[in-house]
Amino acid sequence: MPQNYEVEISPDNMVFTALSNVQNISVSIGRQRQLDAYNASRVTVTLRYPTGFVTPNTDLVSGNFCVINNLTTSQFIFAGVINNVDVSYGIPFAGGVGQADFLTFTAEGSFSRYGRSQGLNYAMAADTLYEQLIDCTTQSGLTVQTLSTNTQPMAATTVSSTWGDWLNKVLVTINGRIWDAQAAGITNVVTPFTLATATVNFSDTTNNATNQVYDQISFGSYADNYYTQVTVDPESFAEATVQTGTAPFRTLLTNTFNASTAQATDYANYLLSNYDEQGQALLSISCLAEAQSTFKLDKLFAIGYPAIYPGTQVTVTFRGTVFNCVIEGVTMTATPESSRYTFYLSGADLNAYLILDNAVFGKLDNNKLGY
Repeated sequence: MPQNYEVEISPDNMVFTALSNVQNISVSIGRQRQLDAYNASRVTVTLRYPTGFVTPNTDLVSGNFCVINNLTTSQFIFAGVINNVDVSYGIPFAGGVGQADFLTFTAEGSFSRYGRSQGLNYAMAADTLYEQLIDCTTQSGLTVQTLSTNTQPMAATTVSSTWGDWLNKVLVTINGRIWDAQAAGITNVVTPFTLATATVNFSDTTNNATNQVYDQISFGSYADNYYTQVTVDPESFAEATVQTGTAPFRTLLTNTFNASTAQATDYANYLLSNYDEQGQALLSISCLAEAQSTFKLDKLFAIGYPAIYPGTQVTVTFRGTVFNCVIEGVTMTATPESSRYTFYLSGADLNAYLILDNAVFGKLDNNKLGY
């Protein structure tokens, strides 16, 4: 089922104008692997620009806003801010028209703004995750939010570099994820316990309203997903090291805002139990939009969640075996003729939290209750 995407821009995040002659769209949200540091979500758009030399689009400049929607499904895909604009002028140029002129711009999700905002040595007091994020919003002028029930204790620190560095360290501490492409000025921090369960899953054979068919699947093992020793170094407390087996060890070192050495030790034990096993795992699947009998790739779950949501719990059926996974990130590429969605996954065994009333993560004695 072909999809029709629209790219809109705005100088004020209120009145948007649709771009014409769009040739390519590339969207990247989230991350590929569970231990990857977060970067801002990113979009690249290329369009033909035949009259742009004579009458340039004055809204296509850094700092203005960009939104991408799927008109076929009325589904929002991305919101962010333009950061770079490049124009490639071609030959010939006749009658004020450059038929070979193209413009390419990139836009970033809201997380990018934290990387450009200095902490100015702000003294962050020890408090809960929820309260520290309120402090971050107040001090930085950037809106970052989480659920009021997220009361994990966090250590005091001095924000000496950027708020982006501070926020990435927060995400390491809570093993969390971010949504930064749902609104141009808002970043949401979600804990591992905030898993949305997909109502649409993936299959290599079944193609219907509740199963999207994929045509590419990748299994593999990463060197940085296997460790036999973990050291957690909290901001204000002694570090904690745990290990299994004998030296030489494969060591994972993480810096956190854990509120005590005991909490850091619990977290180290959790990480070790997560990453001390060798072997291949399901890494990604890729789906062609036009191959779907009922297109749902841009909305895998019930109403009330963002369109593309890192942290969505899904199943992937492959050759008769069902794999329980969590989406870590998504890329979408589109042209006027075709679009493709690639989902980067982590296995349920790497997300083994106890979540009550959850069919996969709600089983006692099947979870790694390290912290």
